[in-house]
Amino acid sequence: MANINEFINTAKELADLAGKKAGEAVEVSKLKINNAKINGEIQKTYEKLGAFVYKFRKSGEENSELIDMCVKEIDELLAVLEENEKKINETRHKVKCSDCGALNDIQAVYCMKCGGKLQREADDLYVEMYVDAVPTENIGVQQCDDEAKQEEANEEKSETEPERPSCDC
Repeated sequence: MANINEFINTAKELADLAGKKAGEAVEVSKLKINNAKINGEIQKTYEKLGAFVYKFRKSGEENSELIDMCVKEIDELLAVLEENEKKINETRHKVKCSDCGALNDIQAVYCMKCGGKLQREADDLYVEMYVDAVPTENIGVQQCDDEAKQEEANEEKSETEPERPSCDC
């Protein structure tokens, strides 16, 4: 009977995992479709910009406001496209190398293609902690299974040194 319950639990876990993966695939597909639309908009705006530049050059006119408007529109669309790419990579558990653009596993520290260090937002949260120096004369003296030696070593410590927690091995 226990084997049946284990089998049912395993089947439930696999079904949950499959559902999660399917949800991720749907999310990536939606983002890719959105990216295709954005790329089409970018292409149309490039064409419009080129037509304006051609028209103004041919007629000798100048309308930098119209050109600036097209450039701003392209920049905004490119920013949305980049944000969607980040979401796709996060969903796929990938990180993009800032040096070469290669996709790497999210747990990777260095790029598999160029060897550059991968930057993450979590790197900014790193906090350096300092640990008090351990006196060298106590190294190797304390043994976890010998409480008498540990108590003797604790008594030898100076009063100014903070008490360290004992090992619960």
